Amino acid sequence: MINSIKEILKYKELLQNLTMKELKLKYRNSALGFFWSFLNPIMLLIVYTFAFKYIMHQTTPNYTVTLLAALLPWQFFQGAVQGSTTSIISNSNLIKKIYFPRQIMPLSIIFSNFVSFLITLVILFGAMIVSQVPFSFTILLLPIILLLLLVFSVGLSLILSSLNVLYRDVSHFVEVLFMLWFYLTPIVYVLDRIPILYKNILLINPMTMIVECIRSVLLEGKMPNPFYIVVILVWDIVLLYVGDRIFRKIENDFAEEV
Repeated sequence: MINSIKEILKYKELLQNLTMKELKLKYRNSALGFFWSFLNPIMLLIVYTFAFKYIMHQTTPNYTVTLLAALLPWQFFQGAVQGSTTSIISNSNLIKKIYFPRQIMPLSIIFSNFVSFLITLVILFGAMIVSQVPFSFTILLLPIILLLLLVFSVGLSLILSSLNVLYRDVSHFVEVLFMLWFYLTPIVYVLDRIPILYKNILLINPMTMIVECIRSVLLEGKMPNPFYIVVILVWDIVLLYVGDRIFRKIENDFAEEV
């Protein structure tokens, strides 16, 4: 895994260029361009707030901000993983022509989504100001949690993008998986309102812990649960190691399979 990281660093300029290309292609020929990064979460926020707050009578204080604090990281995670899953297949011509670390393809998708996500945090911070949610010193821990989320996305994407080369059904499975995963993560609801039995089940999901940590440091002004941080870190290390092993094992077959 260390050798893979060193090799990617040698091609860091290519990674930067492909990341910028993905950012430009995402909104090419779009009248509103990059503003869609803001409009998309805002529109989803309006829909979810109306459905869960006014129809289902969600009584969570500052529900709009609470929802945004989970929805924005989730949108990054979903977009990054789903996009990177098909990244090897969709760049088959480039893979057949020149040599470069193939991990750069899913990484460019992930990093471009991460840049877009960081920019949309302006919406969250603006909502906190409007809702008069105080900013605490614990917000300084947010970059650490986001880094854990980024590594988690990278590890999972390495596994799925390589497996999708051999088994094209993987991309379809991922779409179905994320539909289920969304509701198994406390995004439109809060974990404290869940019965203890189901709460323990939801905590098996690492995204639940990530969302809870983000809400703790942003909205509650509390230190994140140390147990959550340790578990997320373990998930990151395991996924990154397994993802690297699987990716490098299948990598030699990429040119033939794509």
